[in-house]
Amino acid sequence: MTMVNFGAGTLVGRRTDITNPTPGFMGILQDVQVDFDQSIKELMGQYKMPVDIAPAALKITGKAKMARIQANMTNDLILGQTLTSASGIRLAIAEPHTVASTTQLVTQAATFKEDMGVYYASNNVQLTRVAPASEATGKYSVNETTGTYTFAVADEVALLFYYSYGIVTDKQIALTNQLMGVGPSFEVVLQESYTNNAGVTNNLFLKLNACRSSKMSWPFKNADYTIQEFDFQAFADQSNNWGTLSFTE
Repeated sequence: MTMVNFGAGTLVGRRTDITNPTPGFMGILQDVQVDFDQSIKELMGQYKMPVDIAPAALKITGKAKMARIQANMTNDLILGQTLTSASGIRLAIAEPHTVASTTQLVTQAATFKEDMGVYYASNNVQLTRVAPASEATGKYSVNETTGTYTFAVADEVALLFYYSYGIVTDKQIALTNQLMGVGPSFEVVLQESYTNNAGVTNNLFLKLNACRSSKMSWPFKNADYTIQEFDFQAFADQSNNWGTLSFTE
């Protein structure tokens, strides 16, 4: 029976320019598209139709959309930076405190990073940050080393705090400015299996030996999931091979 296909399949990327890479599984895959773009060169004479045509450059590109967000996949397939486990940063959003004195210690003061603003809980009006000892009504200062906020006596009321702080349960990628041309290379493996109405399982397997990514986007939306888009392009590896394609047919 003629081979047919259905579904998005399974897609995995594995970095090839380092030892012992952790494969990046592109989970909750929405769709994948691989394009084989063969350019054709024409030999023209004095007539309208070419005398001959010949294949020239072959360009293999792909794009995938997936919902799973993974630190090592993001780093190994596009950033190529330093990834650290047991490290990360979070944002405290509208953390409520009723200020009982002119100083207030926030909940995550021990790992405080940066002040992100203070608002009155009653009307959501933002207070203005000033230098220490310059506090007044509607104006505050903060010691970002200790996570201690200082207010005027008139602002001993219910306030909402926004700030960033460190945690030890995430993975963190340190982003440095790299030279042009620096970036990870990786192989891509795609497999799709589908059992048709005759009970026959069709398999399609594609491996691209060497790839680089041109895009990874995170479209955050209100009332919807973040579906990442990942674009890549294949090239020949050190053995002058660029992949393998296998069919059930």
